[in-house]
Amino acid sequence: MAHQRIDALAIDWRPEDYHDVHQENVAALVTAKRAGETGERAEPAPKAAGVVDLMEALRASVERARSPKDAGEKAGTSTTRARAAGKGRPPRRSPPARRGLPVPGRFMR
Repeated sequence: MAHQRIDALAIDWRPEDYHDVHQENVAALVTAKRAGETGERAEPAPKAAGVVDLMEALRASVERARSPKDAGEKAGTSTTRARAAGKGRPPRRSPPARRGLPVPGRFMR
């Protein structure tokens, strides 16, 4: 089936149907320079719209994290609350629950 698909998409290769446009443009430029003519200059690419300055976005994100939020708390409130309460460090979390190993002969879910 794969061979049929490949054969259906295959075409006969005729190199005369293809030509190198870049090579033709360079040859025309060289010929023009030899004749003393100036080559045509391409117009500069237009400026892209909607480009985001990543450094500015990072600065704004850090600034938002540092500034007080609507509730009057800072980002990272668990650490801030623990230190404000005088504990010096945030409370520890309990370890995640462990799942037992599968017993041989039983189906695993």
